[in-house]
Amino acid sequence: MSVQRNNKEGIRIESVFTGVGGQGIITMGTVLGVACSRIGLNIVTAETHGMSQRMGMVDFFVRIGDVEAPLVSLASADIVVSLEMIEALRSVRYLKKCGWLLLSNVYLPPPNVDDVPPKRIIIETLEKLPIKSVLIDVEEIVKKLKDNRVVNMTMLGAFMAVDIVSKIIPVAIVEDVVEEMLGSTNREAFIMGYEQALEKMRRGELISKMC
Repeated sequence: MSVQRNNKEGIRIESVFTGVGGQGIITMGTVLGVACSRIGLNIVTAETHGMSQRMGMVDFFVRIGDVEAPLVSLASADIVVSLEMIEALRSVRYLKKCGWLLLSNVYLPPPNVDDVPPKRIIIETLEKLPIKSVLIDVEEIVKKLKDNRVVNMTMLGAFMAVDIVSKIIPVAIVEDVVEEMLGSTNREAFIMGYEQALEKMRRGELISKMC
């Protein structure tokens, strides 16, 4: 992942949050927006594919820093955060070479659709791509917290584990916003997602190791 810096333009991080309707993707952007406002950092967001249809695919663009237009171009994102495994195969097209894919192990095959790839095929496909991808065991965190609504904050925590993000946006500020807006259970999920992703990155436990 890269951040563009110069005296005039400052910093820029291009990100895409993806998943299906009902997973709380807009809430992730709202939390980040509040956190960025507290440190005076510009953030621009936009959604595509419609949030109203539950289980329909969703892309949520998050551009941080010296940016104006909300959309992220193909092959230009520094980070893609996928809350659902199948959607990762579609959204990985946004990633630049050696960008970060943070992948939830939540698997939600759409009803009445043939030829849905199984988890094994998804992982095997990602292994062959020139990206840095980390699989987050969200299902285990959901099980520990006994709340299936914490998928989004778990993956927001994973997002914050990418070093260049946490250098710009203090993790503690995002953690505080999560608790203020969503309560202690979501704060726990955020911390667990952050710690799990950070540990896997430190150990080099990546799906794809071509970068």
